[in-house]
Amino acid sequence: MSTAPDTLQTSVTRVQWTQYRIILLCVLSAACNPSPEPQTSRDVVAATAQSPRPVAVLPLQRGYYVASDTLCAKASNATLLLLRRNGIGGARYFCEFKRIEQTGPVTYRVEEACVDFQGEASETRHLQYILENDVRFLAKEQDAVALDARYCAQSELPLEWRNTDIKSEIE
Repeated sequence: MSTAPDTLQTSVTRVQWTQYRIILLCVLSAACNPSPEPQTSRDVVAATAQSPRPVAVLPLQRGYYVASDTLCAKASNATLLLLRRNGIGGARYFCEFKRIEQTGPVTYRVEEACVDFQGEASETRHLQYILENDVRFLAKEQDAVALDARYCAQSELPLEWRNTDIKSEIE
């Protein structure tokens, strides 16, 4: 029986040595095969950049919009716009959306054909719409702000627009 403890101790030593060898092999393997390098910021930007894709409509609530610095109750012909499914316009002009492309999570490139009701020739313009949410937007033309507007419920507008039937215009 005196040899049994020695045999047991030898077996334990062998198991420990085997475990150490496995651990050592794992460590050496990791050192020889390092994990891939972290992505550079350029790679991250490229992965998150969105290719322009055509969309049917701007994801905005259709209806009346006013210049962002105007109270809904103080809207006038000069500050009020009507956003329709196919375009946007005010008292003096209407711009039909010809092509809409989503270029980022909240940005859209829009080609518009605009008609001035004063009889001037139609013009095509290209705007970048930046949506703060589905009821406020900023539209830029060549880095200059063309429109900065927010949605107003019809019931909040002056009397002359409260009872106007716009249902067929916005559906």
